[in-house]
Amino acid sequence: MLRRVYRATMATTVAPPPPPMLRVGGAEYPVRLPSLRDPRLHLAATITSIQVMGQVFLAWELSIAQILVSLATCAVIEMSLLFHERREIVWPASALLTGNGVALVLRVNGTEHGDWWSMQGWYIFAATAGLALLSKHLVRFRGRPVINPSNFGLVVCFLLLGTDVVNPLDFWWGPMSLEMLAVYAILLAGALTVTRRLGLLPMSLAFWAVFAASLGVVSATGHCISARWSVTPVCGADFWWVVVTSPEVVIFMLFMITDPMTTPRGARPRVVFGASVGLASALLVAPMQTEFGAKVAVLSGLVLVCMVRPVLTVAAERGLPVPARLSPVVLGAVVPVAVVALVVAGLPAREPAVGAVIEAGVLEGRPAVEVPDGAVPAVTVSDDVRTVVGDEAAAQADRMAHDLVADLMIEADAASTEDRGLAASAVGGPRLESFPDEAATDGVEFDAMEVVLVRDPADPQAVPRFGIHGRGRSGPEVLDHVFVLEDVDGTWLLMEQQEPGSA
Repeated sequence: MLRRVYRATMATTVAPPPPPMLRVGGAEYPVRLPSLRDPRLHLAATITSIQVMGQVFLAWELSIAQILVSLATCAVIEMSLLFHERREIVWPASALLTGNGVALVLRVNGTEHGDWWSMQGWYIFAATAGLALLSKHLVRFRGRPVINPSNFGLVVCFLLLGTDVVNPLDFWWGPMSLEMLAVYAILLAGALTVTRRLGLLPMSLAFWAVFAASLGVVSATGHCISARWSVTPVCGADFWWVVVTSPEVVIFMLFMITDPMTTPRGARPRVVFGASVGLASALLVAPMQTEFGAKVAVLSGLVLVCMVRPVLTVAAERGLPVPARLSPVVLGAVVPVAVVALVVAGLPAREPAVGAVIEAGVLEGRPAVEVPDGAVPAVTVSDDVRTVVGDEAAAQADRMAHDLVADLMIEADAASTEDRGLAASAVGGPRLESFPDEAATDGVEFDAMEVVLVRDPADPQAVPRFGIHGRGRSGPEVLDHVFVLEDVDGTWLLMEQQEPGSA
């Protein structure tokens, strides 16, 4: 018995081994390295794994160089501040998480997948990562950071620069596949490991439950957003399902709101905190009509609740009634008000008009056209279309190509007789407005056709449209154009003609 007590006493009094020292300019400085049991290393491994998946399988428009800029910016700032404060060389584990979080979500327009060392917008990544890291040291309450650093930097970046310059990572990462299943498995395994160790899982689940329920109210009223990964508005139940199951929302709830330094202490306050973020995010999402707005709204919900938390803390200390748990009385008072607020806030986002306006009855005057044999070559479908639409695009490709040839034939006949009514049965939008200037009166012969998605470079959040990239000849001239199409009651009408690469 005495031997056991002696050993236990010795185990509690033995000092930890001294840190390794680094000699610089005649002086020695301690080097603080992370422990393999540090949850931050586990979190970093998870996020890095997702970054690899995004580069290899998910065609992310993000370069390795942009990631390294974010990491290096945060690491340099953090190590410099800690060295100045402690005279120690400290491995910047938290700072690297901040930089990785910024790079995971931030996208600078113009970056192309596969251009691994693109420095496109490197200064935006550096500024956002730097602001995020500095906020941890400058915005503090009683010695602790107030706001999750990467969350704050991203929100400021998106609000200042807007969708014309930057965009967040999409809600939808692609159709379900083995790769997507691997993404979810990595996220859940890493997140559950970290949140359970830190006791933060109930807070994450409270966020998701309230956010999903609140977004259900918004969706039930017909909420719609436009997104670059959908050729139609994303509305109602589809909107709800895409958002609440989004890997990006999973990352937000399991890795971003669970920062131990910016969340309350105690199990009950943390559950209230998570639920509050869920409701705040849903309220901010409700009026948004684009994915950009919805995504920034989700991130802003955390900023808002983090900023309010110190105020509530002081109020509670001064005896003011501040709920510390979700009691039936609190829920009974909050739920009806929240439902009304969600419905009212969502009024601007009801079924947005998308696509060209086509006059009713235009197809009634469309003549039957016999497309000659061989006028429609074998039609291919771009990878971009297959990713967004799936197999449905391949099934429609031949009909789209057939209707395009018929549109051009009808337009040519209408141009020869200056019959604008006849032209309106085949073309619309800008093509009809300029009629008959763009009409191909010499006839068109296609050698190759590919179904593509046409995106608006002036509006990255606009719903993409279908087009056919056609190559061949128009009379004596070489033809190489993208013909933008729109489905009108089952017939594809020609809306406009663009040069390849212009959208």
